[in-house]
Amino acid sequence: MTHPHSRRNFLQTSVIAGAALAGAPHLSLGLAAPINESPAPPKPPFPVTDFHVHLSNTLSIDQALQLGKERGVQIGIVEHPGPGFPINSDADLQKYVDGLRKYPVRVGLQPVYAGWSKSFSKAVLDQLDYILMDANTLPRPGGGWLAIWQIDTMVDDGEEFMTRYMPFIEHLLTTEPIDIFAWPTFLPVPIAHQYAQLWTPQRVDRIIELARARKITIEINELAHVPDENFIGCAKRAGLKFTFGTDSRNEHAAHLYYCYQMVQKCGITEGDMFVPKRK
Repeated sequence: MTHPHSRRNFLQTSVIAGAALAGAPHLSLGLAAPINESPAPPKPPFPVTDFHVHLSNTLSIDQALQLGKERGVQIGIVEHPGPGFPINSDADLQKYVDGLRKYPVRVGLQPVYAGWSKSFSKAVLDQLDYILMDANTLPRPGGGWLAIWQIDTMVDDGEEFMTRYMPFIEHLLTTEPIDIFAWPTFLPVPIAHQYAQLWTPQRVDRIIELARARKITIEINELAHVPDENFIGCAKRAGLKFTFGTDSRNEHAAHLYYCYQMVQKCGITEGDMFVPKRK
């Protein structure tokens, strides 16, 4: 079992390297180059927020705010709750929220495991601006978890993988208390080149249907370059809202290249963007 706590040091390297190995155009190769060598498309003519920023030993709150100021992007901070992470009780969560309310940031949470919310009271969870969750920690049939975002994750059969992946996504979208579905349509490195084949119209429609039923927002993820233009177009026509997220723990916070590309290609407007209510 690979503990998701290693995301903090392993996630970005895995995805970038995996993109190169898989030859997958939807993965974020742009982050492999220095920011000044990969200028972003024009910033959209509406307020922009990076809702998926993690504080770390390489990104302090002050550094995140400075990057946001330089790039004209508001910052949303998230942290993982649960065993092995800093937030495991109402007291932990309250301390986290209170600490961030001192700053001009959105305050979010990024759960990893299904059923995570049982450890917290509704009164404290309601103080969050948003809850963001992905389906990247997939339960194994025999127990444990498959960390599909790691470069060394082994997947031999794409269709067999999807028969486990889709029910897990459906479970998250129908039962978890989340506002934003992060890393939507991401695939492990060994099958990333099958993106167009595995994300059939039926599977795309199913995710959009479930998200629409609970008014769950779709994240356009800068690091992984997901979802693709087709999915975003379908989601937009269905009336879903979007957020941008870099999933950054360093100087890439608020650096939005793929997200701005999708704004241009898909005609995303201010009315298509998710705006959490300030708590």
